[in-house]
Amino acid sequence: MRSKLLISLPFLFCVAMAQGQPGSMSGTLTDLNGDVVDDAPVQITNTATGDVFKVTTSSKGSYAFSKLPAGIYDLSVPLGCCLYAPYNEKGLVVATEQTLRKDILVQFGFNFGTPGDDPFTVLKLMRAKGPAPAGPAPKTADGKPDLSGVWTPIPGGEPYAPPQVLPWAAALMKQRMETNSKDFPANRCLPNGPVPLAFPYPFKFIQAPSIIVMLWEFDTPGHRQIFMDGRGHPRDLNPTWMGHSIGKWEGDTLVIDSSGFNDQSWLTLSGLPHTEQLHVIERVRRPDFGHLEIDITVEDSGTFSAPWKRRARAALAPNDEIMEYLCSENNKDAAHLVGK
Repeated sequence: MRSKLLISLPFLFCVAMAQGQPGSMSGTLTDLNGDVVDDAPVQITNTATGDVFKVTTSSKGSYAFSKLPAGIYDLSVPLGCCLYAPYNEKGLVVATEQTLRKDILVQFGFNFGTPGDDPFTVLKLMRAKGPAPAGPAPKTADGKPDLSGVWTPIPGGEPYAPPQVLPWAAALMKQRMETNSKDFPANRCLPNGPVPLAFPYPFKFIQAPSIIVMLWEFDTPGHRQIFMDGRGHPRDLNPTWMGHSIGKWEGDTLVIDSSGFNDQSWLTLSGLPHTEQLHVIERVRRPDFGHLEIDITVEDSGTFSAPWKRRARAALAPNDEIMEYLCSENNKDAAHLVGK
């Protein structure tokens, strides 16, 4: 009996070690034209532990996860607007010491595969010109961080999702999706949304002590004023698409407070609505010469169960400039947006 026990212990030890050996997952992303999808974020989540693993596809569209604990994973490719649609698949099994091969066919997105209308394609071309310049963040004459310049958003980062919405908002989102987002305001050359620092578009800050002006591409109206002279929001504020913005410095952080929005814009392409109670706080930092860090808090007790917090980053594009945007020129979308 004792000898059997001695034989069994090494055997059990080896089995336990084998069970602990990692697996892996790899594949290639292609679109409906057969072209590879490069520089795309790929993310998997272990359903048992909640651990998240992230990679980016190579120039050949390939991705690989190594040393994965055996288990069940949810796979996502959180592609943004607008060339490709996000991809999600649940329940993928990664076995011990095995490689799961998972090639992904990415569907075309909101703009039906038009590269020129895809801000992430434009940003990728801009980033290909070279890395953001290095060095310490510059200061203005009064010692404040100088945010001036043209900036390109950095795609990716932490995934975000709005908090639970109230029943009326959930029903409206469902209706908008079921009609193929035909009423999305930007389809008719109205503003994309009320939070331009969350847009995946190039933008520019023009900074003076009493006012900061923000310009951005690919949207209407393409500008807003941030009043830095100590004024508050007007009491009789007329609700507008982009609201009213005031700013102040908290140390080296620019704090932008915006309210006075109408309820006509969408917060997401999926049709997320809001009310006129919408209140947005943006906190902008320039940690070094070439980058911005932006924290955004969206509050609307008429729509959300809690504040919605988002984070964005941007890189300086010193050799670029903001171009004009004329949506209404030769716009052929509206006549074809019939829904279902």
